[in-house]
Amino acid sequence: MITLTKRQKQIYDFIESYIKKRGFSPTLEEIKKHFRLSSLSTIHQHIETLANKGYLAKDDNLARGISLKERASDLVMIPLLGTIAAGEPIEAIQQSESIAVPKSKIPTHGEVYALRVAGNSMTDENINDGDVVLVKQQSVAENGQKIVALINNYEATLKQFYQDRKGIRLEPANKSFKTITIQRDQELAIQGIVLDVIKSGGEIKENPTLFEEEIKRNKTLPINQIICGDAISHLQRLPDESIDLIVADPPYNLSKGNNIHFSNGGGLKGFGGEWHKAMEGWDNLPLLDYFNFSIKWLREAKRILKPTGSILVFGTYHNAGIINLVFQTLGVEIINEIVWYKRNAFPNLAGRRFTASHETLLWGHTGIKKRRYYFNYKQSKEYYDPSDLLKQKGKQMRTVWDIPNNKESREIKYGKHPTQKPLSVCKRIIALCSQPGDVVLAPFAGAGSECMAAKESGRQYIGIELDQKYVDIANERLRHADNQQPLFKQS
Repeated sequence: MITLTKRQKQIYDFIESYIKKRGFSPTLEEIKKHFRLSSLSTIHQHIETLANKGYLAKDDNLARGISLKERASDLVMIPLLGTIAAGEPIEAIQQSESIAVPKSKIPTHGEVYALRVAGNSMTDENINDGDVVLVKQQSVAENGQKIVALINNYEATLKQFYQDRKGIRLEPANKSFKTITIQRDQELAIQGIVLDVIKSGGEIKENPTLFEEEIKRNKTLPINQIICGDAISHLQRLPDESIDLIVADPPYNLSKGNNIHFSNGGGLKGFGGEWHKAMEGWDNLPLLDYFNFSIKWLREAKRILKPTGSILVFGTYHNAGIINLVFQTLGVEIINEIVWYKRNAFPNLAGRRFTASHETLLWGHTGIKKRRYYFNYKQSKEYYDPSDLLKQKGKQMRTVWDIPNNKESREIKYGKHPTQKPLSVCKRIIALCSQPGDVVLAPFAGAGSECMAAKESGRQYIGIELDQKYVDIANERLRHADNQQPLFKQS
């Protein structure tokens, strides 16, 4: 039996439940409505995949032509913790995804997790780049077992374990790779043993065709596409020095405290109507975990930036200090700290502190000595928009930007993200820090504002977003984008 991704299992479970209750299957429109998606094409693709995997049968001539073939209740969800190197060790990473696997593959005792394989050092054991391995968590292994090993509490690798009087060896299953010998001054921690392999044809990989064919075979970037998946995993697959501008809106790590909601039925001026405090699981990590997360994605961001490129990272006091420290740790020179002032900031209902009315943007580059990053000084000086009460035409643009947090109706017409940035902010960044035709990367794309701003500004884009729901919203927005919009309003 072939495994299912988390979203595929959710759709199967909904169809199974619907048929049990009503005696007939739901339509594609009803499935779309249940999952609050804006596009039928996404649902159609999932149904096709479930049919190809043998879980569903469908009759395209009937509105309710879906029927069940296999029981997804025979599957169990396990965490997909990230990527493991079947090659040279890579930094250990953990993510928050999950996949569904047959119960028959899971032992009755012990914890089991999955890892996606990167590299080809284990091909003679039928473990190839892109496959997923099921791992039983344990700290000991016998000679010959395939293990997940952590070296010096930092680098992770997948190899065969051998130990004798001379010491410990981690053997590849490919003659093109060298044995790793654990030296006396090195620490080795066994994280688990491999139970089984899920071949990449089982579609566990996120967009395998996109990255395998476009990057590895054609040596080109996945231009003008939104990739559904984990940011760090996909950043690692992009070539060195391939991106002109990164506009990153990472989790701020601020989803702590109580849920707060405010509904302004009367349309109180300046408050922007109904709003709520975003409380999201992806935005709530222990401090050390958030610091490590920031190190991982920013290290990859630095690697893929061109010497002429730069990066801007959104933040607040919750995370801006950490991003600043990571910039300096990685050798990313800070060009400016920009304050985005929002006149229509959310109200402070508790009355126990000043009303937060700004966010920050850290702008950095990697070529510290030569400083070849692009900046359109002339356009920044000439810029004028009556909505910005601080900027005067012909005067230098300062590091405080007066940009209301309002969004045009078309920006939220197809759905929205809880931390969605307005196009006006994204377009200003892209216009001043990149040139027409440049590649703009949004590693936390959300509802796609950065990508939409890039498209409407004559740039190319790449977006990465973990949640398929927001990928669908972003793609729908991009389909209705207005090409070559004027960057700035002129007097």
